[in-house]
Amino acid sequence: MNDWKNFVDQNGDFQLANFLYKNINDLMKHALDMGTLLSNDQHKLRAYKEQTKKLFKNKWFDIARCLEHFEVIDKCICFSDQREVYCEICKGARYKISNYLSADEVRDVSLFVGAMQDAEVQEKLQKGLMKLLDDLS
Repeated sequence: MNDWKNFVDQNGDFQLANFLYKNINDLMKHALDMGTLLSNDQHKLRAYKEQTKKLFKNKWFDIARCLEHFEVIDKCICFSDQREVYCEICKGARYKISNYLSADEVRDVSLFVGAMQDAEVQEKLQKGLMKLLDDLS
């Protein structure tokens, strides 16, 4: 599997859609390699590979539709392009992270959700809140 920290765009923001797409593609390639090892019949092998590619591609689009429904990702401008052209924006995923879900918002949410499990983070947040309230009064 690929290191998730490598999936960033030119602004340094995490590319969720590309991360998921690349990992699903890697799984597909491993499945295709396994099929190659198992089959000596070229016609069966070709059919197996085409079915496997179609299955994984459809699975990615199922996941992408779900993430799009919850406004986690949006269609890339290359989505309507019927040709299999590599897109530098989405890195081939045909989706990119939603404009509504910025990296800063994700970090903020994870900080507050993570505070529930970490007493040190809770203490820092509480001190910051108390300082803010003191400054306002």
